[in-house]
Amino acid sequence: MQKKQQIVVIGLGVFGETIARELTRLGHDVLGIDNNEQVVDRLSECITHAVIADVTDEQAIEELSIADYDVAVLAIGRNFEATILATMHLQNIGLRKIWAKALTTQHQKILQRLGVHRVIAPEYEMGVRIAQELNYPNVLNYIGLGDGDYVVEIEGGEALDGHTMEDILEKTGANITALVIKRSTSVHHAPGHAFQIKKGDHLVLGGQLEEFRKIESYL
Repeated sequence: MQKKQQIVVIGLGVFGETIARELTRLGHDVLGIDNNEQVVDRLSECITHAVIADVTDEQAIEELSIADYDVAVLAIGRNFEATILATMHLQNIGLRKIWAKALTTQHQKILQRLGVHRVIAPEYEMGVRIAQELNYPNVLNYIGLGDGDYVVEIEGGEALDGHTMEDILEKTGANITALVIKRSTSVHHAPGHAFQIKKGDHLVLGGQLEEFRKIESYL
């Protein structure tokens, strides 16, 4: 079980509310902050704590006593100035692990320069994910690990049926590792390149994005 964390979510629109509700459901201590009284009243019984505050006001941030919280999530809507001010105020009180929502690539760059721990671009990230799923229907899920490294889950289709990873890597010159292959109820960890793939298998593969592009014809 994950360690219980104290997390403050600032901005309780659809995005922030979803994060706050889910973190509360997962057992974390969540403080939700918004400047809309109706929103705060509606969520007061759904998350651990909910308060009304203007996060652009440094004194208001100080009075919230959140310096010792584990993480702050800035989920403010289209008021990017408020995101910048809230980031600076949180840093001034010593809260260093900040995740912040960005609406544009320019916003992402600004937040990165401010030292935000993680910049979230939900519309961009979801757009990329949907495009990838439409382009590669056999790709079930993927996780970016940074520096171009990915873990990808795919379902074996006709193009993979009867092949081994050794066959595929020799033909394409790709450098990809099979981490797990699930066949029905059997799970094969680190199956090796000689393992024969069948249609319907679920493969979890690891490698660089440029290496995955070499095996596009099999996806």
